[in-house]
Amino acid sequence: MFEFINFSSDKIIIFLLIVIRTSGLFIMAPVLSDKGIPKLIKIGLIIMFGLLITSTIPNPEIFSDIKSTWQLAGLVFNEILIGFILGLLFRMIFYGVLIAGTIVGYQIGFMFAQVFDPTNQTQVSIIGRFWYVLALLFFISINGHHLIINGLVESFTVIPPGNFHITGEVGEMMIKYSAYIFVIAFKIAAPVVITLYLTDIALGSISKTMPTMNVFFVGMPIKIAVGLVVMGLSLPMFTYVIKQSMHYFDTGMRTLLYSIGKA
Repeated sequence: MFEFINFSSDKIIIFLLIVIRTSGLFIMAPVLSDKGIPKLIKIGLIIMFGLLITSTIPNPEIFSDIKSTWQLAGLVFNEILIGFILGLLFRMIFYGVLIAGTIVGYQIGFMFAQVFDPTNQTQVSIIGRFWYVLALLFFISINGHHLIINGLVESFTVIPPGNFHITGEVGEMMIKYSAYIFVIAFKIAAPVVITLYLTDIALGSISKTMPTMNVFFVGMPIKIAVGLVVMGLSLPMFTYVIKQSMHYFDTGMRTLLYSIGKA
């Protein structure tokens, strides 16, 4: 049982900083930041994580150096930034999926077929939205949200509250991980893009051998049919890319945490 009422002033500050870091994670992390989750449930989970983690970590010595409200405000900003970075790392997988859907939608001919994405508050390709939901379901089915929670708990061991320091190395690592978004996008979109490229070559050859045939009229439904079929056939590759990307960002998250913790 938690004896919250008996917490010292330093312990209460630690609890608040843990809640703030967890809030940053809930702002950005996939699944946890979903708009469909009621806000009261999110607040309850944040407070629950705060109480659980507060009871397991000691009082950092840095709190003895706090002399003003501005210093405490700086700690608050650092904590929410750590949670935001942790969530962003795993969110990059889904950004890659949306970019892949935009590329494929343009190639198939669905460029103007867009839907509203409530998670990102923007218009996205209908293919991108389909792949996004599919990736989210697969992410949950293989316990990807557990990796996020484990990363949050581990972050308090590597980076105790109030011990966050940004370095140039951390910035370079974030740029490298951001570039991997396009790697994910091209890996997912590659089967469809390559197949449609070969389809265009075949249609071009047909137009040369049969000049009277209206290739532009026939080509559009053919490209849509071929694209959708290849999308279905490439689903095993899609799930494989998502799974490998999760392992990549899980390893990257730990490398990033230890880089910040040693700064």
